[in-house]
Amino acid sequence: MKLSRQVLLGAALLLSAAAANAQVSSTPSATPPGTVPISSLIATVAQKTGKEFVLDPRVRADITLVGVDPSSVTYDQLLTILHVYGFTAVATADGYVRVVPLAMVRMEPLPIVSDNEKRPDDEDVTAVVHVKSVPAGWLVPILRPLVPQWGHFAALPCDNSLIIIDSFANVRRLESIIRALDTGAPIRPPSCIVPMPRPWGAAAHLPPGPPAPHPRAP
Repeated sequence: MKLSRQVLLGAALLLSAAAANAQVSSTPSATPPGTVPISSLIATVAQKTGKEFVLDPRVRADITLVGVDPSSVTYDQLLTILHVYGFTAVATADGYVRVVPLAMVRMEPLPIVSDNEKRPDDEDVTAVVHVKSVPAGWLVPILRPLVPQWGHFAALPCDNSLIIIDSFANVRRLESIIRALDTGAPIRPPSCIVPMPRPWGAAAHLPPGPPAPHPRAP
């Protein structure tokens, strides 16, 4: 009888251990496979390209790559990955590449692109588009929904131009749409010449007025 109890107790312990192992194996891992810290991925790209990166303290994330070897990521691909996780990289004149949240991109010294310039699709840039046949202000409510919240899309009525801050690929897409809409005879933008106030002391340079009337004799 005593032996039977020991056998039953051992069987119960084995079943409990098997159930615990099954539960652990069915629980998903806290860190998915292919996950790498964003700072480690940037360090790998820096080593390959020779670029020097400065990370904003808010740049923290675990990057999940599926079917991609982190050691094979190029700089252009890094820009795409940063966009997915809400960050961007901006090259500055001092030679550093600043990695900052996308919400800060409008305050960064982004390059102004020309018509035939080639850049990575996910590099953030500034573009000035001159419109000839349509008032630039009319295009803002039509095209602004195509620009992400962190971007910028505004009109300069005096010059009939549009200022865009967005990724290079989306800037090129917006330029194509604007060219398709900008048809017809050229228009004349409104005059924005504002009369300047007269500076102090300008009265001394004015031409003399009519002589004052002589007082009548009593």
